[in-house]
Amino acid sequence: MSVPHVCARKPRGCRFVGATPDDSEMDAMCTDSHFGTLPDAPGLYRLWMDQASDARVTVGRLGEVVFPAGRYAYTGSARRGIRARVGRHLTGGRPAHWHIDYLLPYASIVCVETLPHAMDECSANRNVLALPQAYVPVRGFGSSDCRCPAHLVWVPPWTPVPPEATTTLRSGIAMRVRLLRHDDSARLGDYYRSLSERTRSRYGPHPFDQATADTMCATLDTRTLMPFVGTVTNDDGEAIIAYLLVKRPPHDGDIQRYAARGIHLDLATTGSLAPSVADPYQNQGVASAVMPHLLRMVRSVGLRTLILWGGVIADNDLAQGFYRKWGFVKVGEFTTSVQNYDMMADITDRWSC
Repeated sequence: MSVPHVCARKPRGCRFVGATPDDSEMDAMCTDSHFGTLPDAPGLYRLWMDQASDARVTVGRLGEVVFPAGRYAYTGSARRGIRARVGRHLTGGRPAHWHIDYLLPYASIVCVETLPHAMDECSANRNVLALPQAYVPVRGFGSSDCRCPAHLVWVPPWTPVPPEATTTLRSGIAMRVRLLRHDDSARLGDYYRSLSERTRSRYGPHPFDQATADTMCATLDTRTLMPFVGTVTNDDGEAIIAYLLVKRPPHDGDIQRYAARGIHLDLATTGSLAPSVADPYQNQGVASAVMPHLLRMVRSVGLRTLILWGGVIADNDLAQGFYRKWGFVKVGEFTTSVQNYDMMADITDRWSC
């Protein structure tokens, strides 16, 4: 089942994200009414919270602990219904019962996810631990009934949220959209090697070899480079079929080219995009299935403008049509060994959480 994300806003103003089944292209809007999209049924959920400064808190039997400033993910289960449990977290004001109740007065909930029914709580928690620079700040938090080190995970504040989504391709195949992980080296190398010379010639951020894949996965830092992948499951396991890079700020060459036209990019809120799709999956709507989730994720870390990394080749009409579909407009031309166009998109009011 496809489980996309629906954005909404909790009554006192903090954002949250719910999930409803079977509508992978839903455009998320921030309104109070979307609280009703959270299911009444039992299930798994994840709170994403921001904490502006360190907090020293006494947490039940765990005693006094320190929560470092940053972004947190708490994965939990709601046996009596997700909407009721999330509503309790959002309103507060009750005696602390779960470990998370002790932290919430010190943190701001920015998003709430509901997770696929087929996933178990501990597996969902491990997915967060696999994110770049993630770690457990307080052992035993939220995991008194399992063997996990904790169900509260610290991630850097520049981590996109939610960091993954599930959608369905035109063919009916389910695809995950997520950040690249440290354990993706072999999968990414397979993807690089599968690309045709024609595809490689139109995508130039870096070489396509196993050494590059190893380096990418070993040095993940989403503060400056957010590598997203679209994956499907086949007989050999999970395989990458789409690979999209978002760099913040853009490369100096791109910045200087725009400045020469009188377009002075805000480097704190501008990223450059370089998308690619595996040859067997091209022209099947893969990139269009990825984009709503990618845009939502990059907005969650403050990006408001996207430009094309190195532009787009002038004779690549299909790519230009794709970019126009997602709000990119041509702002200039430049020549390397071929003629290229620069295109940019304002994502301020689109795909917001």
